[in-house]
Amino acid sequence: MSPLVEELVKFSSLRHPDDPRSSVAINIPKEIEAIAGGNGHTGKQETEDEGTAMNSREQSAADGWHRTTPDLVVLLGSPQFAPALDAALRQIAPFDLSCIFAYPLEDRPTLLHDGLKAVSSSQIMANYLAGTYLLDAVYTACVHATPSGLYRLHDLAPDDFFEGEYFNSPDVHPCISMESGSLTEEIVFLHALRPDLYLAYSLLRQNGSFPFAAKEMADFAQAAPMVLALMGRQWQGLAEGRESQASPAPREHAIEQAFLSFSPTLLTPREQTIVSLVLRGHSSLSIGSLLDITEGTVKIHRKNIYAKLGISSQTELFNQFIRHLLAEK
Repeated sequence: MSPLVEELVKFSSLRHPDDPRSSVAINIPKEIEAIAGGNGHTGKQETEDEGTAMNSREQSAADGWHRTTPDLVVLLGSPQFAPALDAALRQIAPFDLSCIFAYPLEDRPTLLHDGLKAVSSSQIMANYLAGTYLLDAVYTACVHATPSGLYRLHDLAPDDFFEGEYFNSPDVHPCISMESGSLTEEIVFLHALRPDLYLAYSLLRQNGSFPFAAKEMADFAQAAPMVLALMGRQWQGLAEGRESQASPAPREHAIEQAFLSFSPTLLTPREQTIVSLVLRGHSSLSIGSLLDITEGTVKIHRKNIYAKLGISSQTELFNQFIRHLLAEK
């Protein structure tokens, strides 16, 4: 393995994901090592030893990514790195928007790269950073110490997340607007700089586009080890500038505390827990499974919650919680 790849792996702290949801095994393909080693190879298959060759379009996409890798290494440490990474990954497959967030254990997230093309207002992003990120399935995946890797958001999110208010609200979600509508799909590279600090790099396709095809995901998966290693190197200073937390427990506490402070004089702790799960995208069936109660019992709890809060719908519940969350933050 070349010294450069060894250095990138050292800083990326990559690990094999045991989580079955992970879409990529973390390793360094030989062709990527060859590129980073500076020997001029582009990663193109120059022999037909394996018996089946990629078609010309697939080969072109792979070549485009591999050709850009040395340039990305050169840009490490500069503000041009993240836009260049976007451009490099578009050699594999197109996407409309991108963003990179750092999610520290005991602090609010930081927007490291804004490739959202001003799709929503600066106030919506400010609200996200102030507190609405607590409802984001990407953040929840970080809370639950999801292994570093490439994921479809569909594989990380609860069963009702995509029908819920957070994912579909242009007043809350920083990646959508009234004009663009909801997202067709989001995929995300998750990288644990440390157990208490995650990087999340999302590639998004807007309404009207097709979801990422299986072949596109496979190609992104081939690139993922180098993407994660480069991300780790680019933002290694975030990990060096913070004291490590021995346990991830306080991260979950941040979510719990936000909901425990919501109408504590009206709702019981069990009802607050159900509010938390509902607003983060769980169906009554999913909540029942998590809490070991029947779906019917969950529905009774929800009816009681609405009555106590003087509301009649989940949308009203969502709006009340968002007002509470932003006022508190």
